[in-house]
Amino acid sequence: MIRSASNMQRHRALAFASLIVAFAASPDARAALQNGGFEQSGGSLNPWVVFNNVAGNVSVDTTTPRSGSYVARISGGNNGSPNYSGIFQNVSAISGQTWEARGFVRHNAGDSLIATSNRLVLKIEFYNTINGTYGTSDLIGESAVDVLDATTPTDTWHEVAIQATAPAGTVEARIALVFEQIGGASGTALVDDVTFGVTNGGWTLIWSDEFDGPSLDGNKWRVEDLHLIKNAELQYYAPDDVYLQNGNLVLRSQQRTYWGYDENGAWRQFDYTSGLVDTRDRFAFTYGRVEVRAKLPSTQGIWPAHWMLPDSRQWPPEIDIMELLGHEPTRVYMTHHWGTWPNVQSDGGSYSGPDFSAGFHTFAIEWLPDRILWYVDDVLRFSSTISIPQEPFFLTLNTAVGGNWPGNPDGTTVFPQYHEIDYVRVYALGGAGDGVLNVTDVTESGAATDGMIGVGEYELEASGINSGFGDLIGSTSSMYVDSDADMLHIGFQSAAPWTTPYGVVVYIDSRAGGFASTVQLADVADRPRRLASGKGQSGERADLYFAPGFLADFAITFEPGRVRVFELSAASHNLLNGAAVNATTDLLGGADVRYVDDGANVRELRLPLSLMGLSPGETIRFVATLLNGNSAFRSDEFIGVAPGNAFDGANIGQTAAVLKTGDFIRFDTFAASVCGAGCETLGGDADVTNDCTVDLTDLAVLLSNYGLTNGALHEQGDTDRDGDIDLTDLAQLLSRFEATCP
Repeated sequence: MIRSASNMQRHRALAFASLIVAFAASPDARAALQNGGFEQSGGSLNPWVVFNNVAGNVSVDTTTPRSGSYVARISGGNNGSPNYSGIFQNVSAISGQTWEARGFVRHNAGDSLIATSNRLVLKIEFYNTINGTYGTSDLIGESAVDVLDATTPTDTWHEVAIQATAPAGTVEARIALVFEQIGGASGTALVDDVTFGVTNGGWTLIWSDEFDGPSLDGNKWRVEDLHLIKNAELQYYAPDDVYLQNGNLVLRSQQRTYWGYDENGAWRQFDYTSGLVDTRDRFAFTYGRVEVRAKLPSTQGIWPAHWMLPDSRQWPPEIDIMELLGHEPTRVYMTHHWGTWPNVQSDGGSYSGPDFSAGFHTFAIEWLPDRILWYVDDVLRFSSTISIPQEPFFLTLNTAVGGNWPGNPDGTTVFPQYHEIDYVRVYALGGAGDGVLNVTDVTESGAATDGMIGVGEYELEASGINSGFGDLIGSTSSMYVDSDADMLHIGFQSAAPWTTPYGVVVYIDSRAGGFASTVQLADVADRPRRLASGKGQSGERADLYFAPGFLADFAITFEPGRVRVFELSAASHNLLNGAAVNATTDLLGGADVRYVDDGANVRELRLPLSLMGLSPGETIRFVATLLNGNSAFRSDEFIGVAPGNAFDGANIGQTAAVLKTGDFIRFDTFAASVCGAGCETLGGDADVTNDCTVDLTDLAVLLSNYGLTNGALHEQGDTDRDGDIDLTDLAQLLSRFEATCP
């Protein structure tokens, strides 16, 4: 029998202090639940944490297992004063994920739960810190369900489950099985086949290499053939030291005489060679999970590493997934670097474990917008929240020989050495999350895969959540974003009239806190960064409400009959859940700026980029929440997308691309064509069809749209980008007629 959490509230106050003590000592968080069947090591609770184990009432047992040979056994009778006992396990988590705890429970006749107030409870708890302490401010959310009590039928297994969504600020999820002995009677609960995982917002594999082919895939990897002058290293990276063998990538390190070039172009002799591969110019990503399974070399002067550098080739930053010094084969280092050379700063840690050269181990990071988590063998070993990079990185695997840090080879060094890599896997946040944001580019050929999207029109449709306070304006409401060389265009369309349209668009520019992508357009698994909400009253300067942790410089409020742009105070950078901040300067001077209304509930606003201190080509960040007349605060609304709108009859293909975690919209200076260098003669937008030639096809499209006005959102044919397709556009096109790319 499963009871709802509400049936448990009368028990919550009992023995609460003892439960805090019991849950205070937590193990390292893991990437996934381990030993859910209690079969590990011939029957063990490890790595589950046992709390309030009085006289051995929490143990493994061989009584009626559902599968395998063992079950977890939690009994009453010996609980004593704590009244609570059980087991729990920590797993690293991200805000916005939906977690499910599932398992099988039973009690047997002759040792069943008999007191009506005794029960076994299945819980999910969320913490804002690693190894959080129950009953303190570390705990930011929990859900519980009664799964076994005196009314549950005996002598049979019952499948039980509970789901909960991680709130803002979550870094750790905990599954707990708690025996509440309120009645003081004996009885034993048995547990088997427990699972605990994410049902949405989890990791989706986006790139991998299992190294099972006959040779290294050159479409995925670049093999270095050069001596890199850095860190006083001695090796030449030789291509013949990189090969596949027995399903592994092997990076071999040798002592031999080898001639080759260094980075300065000097031809010289080297005494050592080794291997380096990377994904430069082949694969880069922003945010995700990287997992490498490898067996590392170890000897004096050897230095294996798995690391990442920015695709921009600028250093720093750098993320070191794993580094090992050959004379310390049981210790790995985890670091990331930032700053500006020579003032480079670092944050890192190390983990001492087994001999990493004796067998294969997994080394992983989870790189998120606000933190990096390092794992060794699926156990969290270090984390950092300082100056997290916000740009695409590529992967590097190598083994260096010698250098300032590991020292040089000596008489004890053994060659050759082998760095063996079983696989490399890269995951992005994905799954069936409700906040996936599709963006449709309706004027360019398509969105770039890295989400850095050029000039064009992008349509976002409000959908998916329409309940409670702060309802969306309507399931068909759409918002359009566009940009040209000096103007930002924001438009709305709704199938229903806006009788009292309240809402806010929050605009964040690159002046606030470094890189412009630090707050994402749509981070599907991190609700604090998803969007900001607001309310407006006609004729009033409204308070603006933001989701926890959200940073914003500007807010654009849409009020009945007018739009205003506010610059926000610095206090917005230190918001707590539900905290409000007043807008300061109205950049429009308090004047009404009426937006275009075409009579079909379509409204558009055009704002000079200079109004917000922005320049063409600068990255800007954008989110929005639409509110109806309730003008109430919600922190979990989102915007989705659908292609097509009233203004884009020439939207050929209706193609869309999904922005993944870390993507952002970048408004670039308007370019005449995607045809590349040498096409400047086309000018403006005369090449309407974007085929690198201004011809009759372009003229036909312009004429078919001739007369469109009132802010046509870069309709094809609007060559001067003024919102109207008229004689000026026709003249500009004709002046460039038959111009083509060389």
